[in-house]
Amino acid sequence: MVTVIVTVSAVVVAGLMLWWRHLDGVTGPGREVDPYAGIPVDLRTAAMIVTDARQLALMWPVLGLGSEGNWPNVLSAELVEAGAVIDVQMVGGQKLTDWTNDETTDALAQYFGVPKVLVAQSSPGFLRIELRTFDTLAAAVSPAGVASTGVDLEAVETGIREDGRLWLLRVLYAHILLAGATGSGKGSVLWSIIRGIGPAIRAGYVDVWMADPKGGMEFGRGERLWVRFEWTADGILSMLTEAVEVMGNRAAMLRSAGIRKHVPTVDEPLILVVIDEAAALSAYATREQRQEFERLLGLLLSQGRAVGVSVIAALQDPSKETMPFRQLFPVRIGLRLDEPTQTTMVHGQGSKDRGALCHEIPDTTPGVGYVGEDGTSEFVRVRAYWITDEQADEIVDAYSPIPMSLPAPVDDFDPATFDPDFIPGEDDAQGWAA
Repeated sequence: MVTVIVTVSAVVVAGLMLWWRHLDGVTGPGREVDPYAGIPVDLRTAAMIVTDARQLALMWPVLGLGSEGNWPNVLSAELVEAGAVIDVQMVGGQKLTDWTNDETTDALAQYFGVPKVLVAQSSPGFLRIELRTFDTLAAAVSPAGVASTGVDLEAVETGIREDGRLWLLRVLYAHILLAGATGSGKGSVLWSIIRGIGPAIRAGYVDVWMADPKGGMEFGRGERLWVRFEWTADGILSMLTEAVEVMGNRAAMLRSAGIRKHVPTVDEPLILVVIDEAAALSAYATREQRQEFERLLGLLLSQGRAVGVSVIAALQDPSKETMPFRQLFPVRIGLRLDEPTQTTMVHGQGSKDRGALCHEIPDTTPGVGYVGEDGTSEFVRVRAYWITDEQADEIVDAYSPIPMSLPAPVDDFDPATFDPDFIPGEDDAQGWAA
């Protein structure tokens, strides 16, 4: 539920009158009404400033964000689960970095009396200032068991968003880059995705081809779920070669049928190629293996989405040397990263100013990250479900495809011994005994 604190009309007209009269000691007859009764205590200072033009006129020049007669324009403010959000129009001639640099955001936090302030651009010339009083993603979240219903492969339940809604991730017709330092929660993200598509795996609409260069240790427990499971460099390259062949065959069939986009079926399922620790092949393999890996991955990323061959690549170091085709991943998830430059490597130039702060995620919140998608400049802060080993085993048990039942064994039959006059139960020993 969103509660509006103030709109621009309230700032300039009647919304402030009650508060100004209160400051002047003027009250109406009867019981005095607290104009901030619905505002949390830790946001009272911010509410008083934002709803008082005189206070704003004092704050902007002190912070170096405006001058007399040239103030930033507060458009609206509203309460959200994590604190409050203020929409502001910048002063003409200002740069985005005038607001998003660490010194300014810290000064805003101290002035408003809140633990943290985040500033991101909502559109050219306009800002979204978030006042954080607590972190809604601080605690780990476990999934509510395993589901037996169907799944939308373009909206796979993977965790929760900062605003409390479900984190729905596009898997079909997408490639996903997942980057995070050691201990950042990449395993939980991958297992959460597997859990989300589990019903489709069981029904045969998704085939997971898993590459685990760490000797199969991370995902060996899910082997019953994977149609292909490889952990050596040569095995992974062979698997990718087969995926490229399937991709080419499907493209030819779609082209001959005049179809532009593949729809997964049991006979032609979505092939989801998951490559954990992709740097093991892109940077640390032999030169020949690295070149072949880059060639095959480039083909899959550039041609696979429309024909139902998707790739999820997870890695620790998002540099160009370890992942040369970052721009071909339309969905990018940045978990905790060590340096601001790594955030830029995952989410692109200017991502920090637009709200992606992967390098500021604490190591106490594995699974927390920022999701960016092609076609949007905004980032969504999320936390993947925390999947324990026991829950991973439950996922495997629940979603492993049911093996086809084999026909009952038939006794060996010799045509030479066939007697057309033989009547079972009468001409055999049992019949005579009866």
